[in-house]
Amino acid sequence: MLNLRDSKLKSILTSLLTASEAREQVTNHWQNAQKSFKSSPLVNSQAAETSLLASYTDLLGDKLYQALTEVSGVSADFLDRIWIESAANTPEQSGLKFNLETKTGTLGLFSVMNPLSDDGHLVSENLPTLLQITAKDAELVFTQAELDQLSTIIKVLYTADYRFLSIDDTVLQPIDQLSFKTKYDNTQPLTTTVHVDEPGNVQLSMDIDPNAVVVGYQILDDAGHDWMDLGTEDLTKTTFSWASTTIPDELVDHNLTLQLNLRSSNNSPALDELFVTASNNAILMRQLPGNGHYELVLPNKQPLTVQVDPKSDTLKLGYPENTIQIIELNKQYPFIGDWLKQVLPKKPAFN
Repeated sequence: MLNLRDSKLKSILTSLLTASEAREQVTNHWQNAQKSFKSSPLVNSQAAETSLLASYTDLLGDKLYQALTEVSGVSADFLDRIWIESAANTPEQSGLKFNLETKTGTLGLFSVMNPLSDDGHLVSENLPTLLQITAKDAELVFTQAELDQLSTIIKVLYTADYRFLSIDDTVLQPIDQLSFKTKYDNTQPLTTTVHVDEPGNVQLSMDIDPNAVVVGYQILDDAGHDWMDLGTEDLTKTTFSWASTTIPDELVDHNLTLQLNLRSSNNSPALDELFVTASNNAILMRQLPGNGHYELVLPNKQPLTVQVDPKSDTLKLGYPENTIQIIELNKQYPFIGDWLKQVLPKKPAFN
């Protein structure tokens, strides 16, 4: 359903485009064609719109494949074994699945989901995972030469702003700006205690890290009963307080303890684990300006930065060479993969 007489479409078809140019130009042309389709009184069918999207998705797949043929580091023999399967299920949703022919059959590699949309992204099917590359007796389905070429292909797709959304997908994604959920240690909450001398008014307050997030609290008496509902909390940037005007007679001459659970860089096991791991590998870990911001200076003189963000409940990594993938840095410094494997909340996701 492509109008092959259209001059702009002819230019796309006959030009050698980079992956980024292919995404931009094919997407723009599809959007214009879609507008014409929707405004036409002759066409009023979801099936027709889906067919239009399928045609442009197929075209984008061809142009991406063509872009890969011009990339050094990906051999013609390897590309001959790769084929792209396009599909469109609705007028707005489509995908490109990259497959590899092997001696034992077809192996699905990964997909570009909604490649013509702003939210286009990559989803792995059989690309190497963290658990696989950090296993003692790692057995990958790819040779080293195949891994290197798959790594290059993913890097090319990243230039078109197609990215994996989760570290769970694969280690063939950049270490720089890698962000994932982390876990916090609330086994030792912050506490403050007040002695109740008379019924009526009581207030408990404590200073908190301005970047911390309060995840819960209790007001406990000496017997461990929670009296939280007797009062109300107040939270400012640096202070958490609880106050009540209805303390009963039965609590007089007893203690009330405010027990506060926080998410902060001070109770992130991921940072503790990294400090120990770095020390065991004779690598200095130091704190940078800004709360929860740390740096490891690796032996290659490149800094690996770690930023804990309690508000988003995430940990973000930074690295100067923004195309270097997890698998590449782990090959130089295996402790990085071991550390990631230890601190990720959902280890089963790598199975």
